[in-house]
Amino acid sequence: MIRMPTSLRFLVLAIAILALPAAAQAQSLDRLQTILANGVLRVGTTMDTPVFSMRGADGKLEGLDMDVLETLAPALGVRIEYVRMTFGSMLADLAADRFDVAMSGMGRTLDRARVATFSKPYMRYGKLLTIRSADKERFRSLGDLDRAGLKIAFNRGGLNDRFANTMFKQAAPVGFASNELATAGLLAGKVDAQVSDSTAAIYLARQDPRLAAMSPDNVFNPVYVAMLLRRDDQTLLNYINIWIDQIELDGTLAKIRAKWLGDVK
Repeated sequence: MIRMPTSLRFLVLAIAILALPAAAQAQSLDRLQTILANGVLRVGTTMDTPVFSMRGADGKLEGLDMDVLETLAPALGVRIEYVRMTFGSMLADLAADRFDVAMSGMGRTLDRARVATFSKPYMRYGKLLTIRSADKERFRSLGDLDRAGLKIAFNRGGLNDRFANTMFKQAAPVGFASNELATAGLLAGKVDAQVSDSTAAIYLARQDPRLAAMSPDNVFNPVYVAMLLRRDDQTLLNYINIWIDQIELDGTLAKIRAKWLGDVK
């Protein structure tokens, strides 16, 4: 039996140990590699967030986010597959691998950043109250709405939920399963106002003369809007950040914003 010299045995062992990460990496593609290999980017979106992700009159998905993603698909050389989500289940669904990224007018918050990560922002907004046009003279401030007997609608699970349940002490917050249902409740007279993203309030008021944005120049709690990803997906995050920089620089983002929001930044 030929014995391997001790020094050579240690050298072989060191080479084997160093080779382990490379072998593991070869066996397990990262998320960007998987997306490119499969030719599909799965995007979680609510499909009922005005301006960003919603159904058109023909039932097709449309919005600012859809237009933005139409520029990402050819950049990656993949197709987009939309997966319906809610803001309440979004973080759990992302962790459970139901989709690769979430994009639905997503406000960047510190709480969300504790368990996931965000891309560079591509928009910013805050909160406004959507009211019925008939009530424009009646409701001009939060104080006018924060009165006993009044009801404030919000969609459960997101920043609108938090706003409604922290800013109103006398009025009664009323939760709905979606933004769409909350707006329907407002129009039906079941509630007196709806907590909305500022972009949504302005958009809805332009689309429906029955609705108005209360004090549209007084936006509450401004945040940046970005895509949500898993913290481990660094290569995908890097790619998306470069893409956002590019469409900002070449004017694509500005054109899409103008299409949906006019001069709102």
